[in-house]
Amino acid sequence: MAGGFFSRLIASLSPKSDNYFALFNELAALTVKGAKTLATMSSVQDPATFDRLFIEITKTEGEADEVTKKIFLSLHKTFITPFDRWEIKDLAMALDDMIDYMEDIPQRARLYGPGHFTPEMAALGQIALRATEKVQEAVLLLSDMNNAQRISKACHEISEIESDADRVMRAGMERLFAEVTDARALIRAKELYELFEEAVDRCEDAADVIHGIVLERI
Repeated sequence: MAGGFFSRLIASLSPKSDNYFALFNELAALTVKGAKTLATMSSVQDPATFDRLFIEITKTEGEADEVTKKIFLSLHKTFITPFDRWEIKDLAMALDDMIDYMEDIPQRARLYGPGHFTPEMAALGQIALRATEKVQEAVLLLSDMNNAQRISKACHEISEIESDADRVMRAGMERLFAEVTDARALIRAKELYELFEEAVDRCEDAADVIHGIVLERI
């Protein structure tokens, strides 16, 4: 009895934060914003439009970094957290990795210089957007474990979306090596395909973290 009272007293006096879910939701929303920009970029041919969208996705990535830093700083200041500290850290890093990899795609495209995204890359941009939207859906449900079944369903759908990305990437690579002979163009396209695939893979990684959090609590 005394032990229970003491624990409640410590909890009441210890610094705690109820804003983790708000921060996760903000971070997930930024990944969707970045994915929408990437999906648009992967379909445009105009260099000026590409440059404008490049600035936009870079800004979004920077905003995501700031939210991630807020989550990490909060972990140093709070005693009571909704999940284990390592789970909060892993989820924040997984969400941040999603936007990092999406921003890497136009960064690398700029590095290689002139060249367009292929139709398969445009399709991968749309797939990345679908995956981030599903991750956002799961994150929004995470504050209530009564949503466990819906969260698990969203995570499973992300895995299926990742399989779609693999199929599109393979089709694009096959067409690339069948039709393109210029070495520079081959290297450029191959690396961009791999980055698109990595971006979608990071969504699946985030889904795995979310699913793991849920499984520990049902």
